[in-house]
Amino acid sequence: MKQCYQCGHDNADQAFCGACGFPLALNDYISKKAKDALAETIKDRDVLEMDSSIKVFKEAWGWIKLIIGIAAGLLILAGGGVFWKVSDFWSGVDTAKQSVANSAKKSSDDIAHMSSQSKRDISDALDAAKKTINTASHEAVQKNQALKETTLQTQAEISRQTASFRKDLEGSRAQLQAANKIQPEMEVMQKQLTQATHEIEAQQRVISSSEEFAKSIFSSHVVEFFHIGQPPNDRYAVLSPPKGGNRTVLFLLLQSVPIPETLQLQYHIYTQPQNSYGSVQNLVMFFWADPPDNLKAQQLSVSYFPDKSNKDIIHSLSQHDGRVFADDQPLPKLNQVDPEFKGNRWFTVEGDLIKRPLNIPSQPPMPKAVKP
Repeated sequence: MKQCYQCGHDNADQAFCGACGFPLALNDYISKKAKDALAETIKDRDVLEMDSSIKVFKEAWGWIKLIIGIAAGLLILAGGGVFWKVSDFWSGVDTAKQSVANSAKKSSDDIAHMSSQSKRDISDALDAAKKTINTASHEAVQKNQALKETTLQTQAEISRQTASFRKDLEGSRAQLQAANKIQPEMEVMQKQLTQATHEIEAQQRVISSSEEFAKSIFSSHVVEFFHIGQPPNDRYAVLSPPKGGNRTVLFLLLQSVPIPETLQLQYHIYTQPQNSYGSVQNLVMFFWADPPDNLKAQQLSVSYFPDKSNKDIIHSLSQHDGRVFADDQPLPKLNQVDPEFKGNRWFTVEGDLIKRPLNIPSQPPMPKAVKP
């Protein structure tokens, strides 16, 4: 970039300023300044001399016209006294000549004075031009020096920035090389992280599923209450012990088929042992070691989780001819010998033995005719 010495505009590397048209080179700028100042001074001198010549001519021509007018007037008025008048005429002419000469001398003196003044003006203009040129040259030198200093500072700053950039570049290369070395490890870690994420998501699904399963299971928990001796009578049946026996069999009909492992029977506030009851479908058989009337004293409760997949249930219980029936199926007398029992959907008979389902307990001991 070059700064114009005339207007200060910054220009690209070119010969003339794009703003004012002055040369951008110092020598051309000084020469242009000197030529402009000299041309302006000479122009003022030429104009001054021309004006002086015109004024002298106009004054001489005015005297000539006056003399001719006077001569013509004398010839007309004098008539015959021409000779005498002619002498007066020539005297007037001499006077006019003297006047013209005086005017010319005065004009010449004025011109000389004006020329001297013009010379002084030219000298002053030249001095001013020289002073302007010196000033411009000094300013140009100062600007050139400042430009050099700025250039040196810029070069130093560029050098510092280049060194810093090289240092940063070297550091980046080192980091990139280190990153390239650990990239396989990062890929392995990324795969491990992805696998761990999938495993966590799977565990979360399992936990969520387990929670939903637990909620579903525990929300289905059922507790049913029985009041022996009170309606509805088709939900329970009591088989009294035979003579000489002490075991009462109580049949309880539930609303749903229980999961056997979740079945729990309670008399009043006492939980009954698990080997004292069992179930077939939704029928619970409870072996009671006290007299049947004692069952009427307190309520019985059966808690369980229903097996929702098993829809084959018994709808009602009935008791007649000394036997309990589940719907249309006769039930065995589980507290005594029962030779008349021929079997049903849940119990089979082989010889003189009654085979029962596995979830019917064998304790307390069954009669000799009933074998587990």
